[in-house]
Amino acid sequence: MLPGSVGYGPSFAAFASSMSKVARVTPIKYPTLAMILRGQNTVADMADSAVEQICRAQPTGHVRLLGHSLGGAVAFEVAERLLAAGRTVKFLGILDTSLLGERSTYWEMVTRTFDRIRTNRVTADRMVCRFLAKIAVKTGFEAQLARILDRYARDEFNATSFRTKLELQGQLRGRAFYRWLAIPRRTLPITATLFRCARPKMPLAIGWDGAFAHLDVIPVVGSHFDMITEPHLVINRPLIEKAVEQTYSSTEVRNREYRPST
Repeated sequence: MLPGSVGYGPSFAAFASSMSKVARVTPIKYPTLAMILRGQNTVADMADSAVEQICRAQPTGHVRLLGHSLGGAVAFEVAERLLAAGRTVKFLGILDTSLLGERSTYWEMVTRTFDRIRTNRVTADRMVCRFLAKIAVKTGFEAQLARILDRYARDEFNATSFRTKLELQGQLRGRAFYRWLAIPRRTLPITATLFRCARPKMPLAIGWDGAFAHLDVIPVVGSHFDMITEPHLVINRPLIEKAVEQTYSSTEVRNREYRPST
C-alpha cells in the first residue's frame, strides 16, 4: 500500500488494517525529510525505495499495489520497475490520483480547510504548521526551516516541530508529484483500476487514458481527502476489496489461508 504525500498516518494505517482480510498488507514508507533534503526528492526515488521494500517483504510471487493520491503515481512507477524485472503485477489500484495537474483555487482551499477544522478532521494548530511549511517550500527555505526546527525542537516545542516536519515533507513530496506529471510515460501492459471520487466537469479517467492496456473506473463516495475514512470507508472498502479479490485464482485463494499474498 502506497500512501499520499503525508505518508503512512493514522487514517491510512487504519485503512490498511481494514484491508488485511483480503491480502497481507505491506505499508510502503517514502524517503524521510532528511533524505529528501539530501536529494532523494523525486517520485522515482520513492518508487526505488518502494521496490526495495516490496522485494524484501516478498522476493517472489505476484504483487498487488494500491496507491492513494501521490501513491497512485508511485504505484505506476513501481509497477513499471517490477514488470521490467520480470515480476507479475496482478492488481494496480489507484485511489483518486489525477494526472491532470489541477490545483485548488484559493476559495476552494479556504472552504475545505474550514470544513476540515469544523468536522475535527484536522486541528487549527496543524493548519498553521502546514501554512508555515507551504511558505518555506514556495520560497525555497525548506532546508533552513528544517534546521531551525531541529535546533529549537525541545520541551514544549517538540510537538510543533514534529508536525511541521511532517507537513514540510508532505509539501516537498507534493512538489515532486507535480514535476512527475510533466514526464512522458509509456503504456503499461496490464489492467489497472481507478477508484474515482466525484469530480464535476472532469473526464472519467482523470488523465490515466493510455497509461495501461486496460483501465477500469469505479466511482466511490467522499472526497479525495476522506474517501478512505469513515463514514465513506464503509461504502468504499467493499468496492476495493472486491476488485482485489477478483485478481486471485482459486489456487491462490486456497494458499492464502496459509500464507497470504501481498
